[in-house]
Amino acid sequence: MEKIECTSCKQEISPVETYVKFVCPECETILYRCQKCRTFGHIYRCQCGFKGP
Repeated sequence: MEKIECTSCKQEISPVETYVKFVCPECETILYRCQKCRTFGHIYRCQCGFKGP
């Protein structure tokens, strides 16, 4: 099983934890965000430099 890491906080996301998976609008990289980072609006940054809330 693949290790899933939150793009914002870099913590490993458990398969049973609520998270979101989406594609970077700039480069098509798959990004993951944990529920905590989504709730508090922590900024995420893609490897291409794109960032969002």
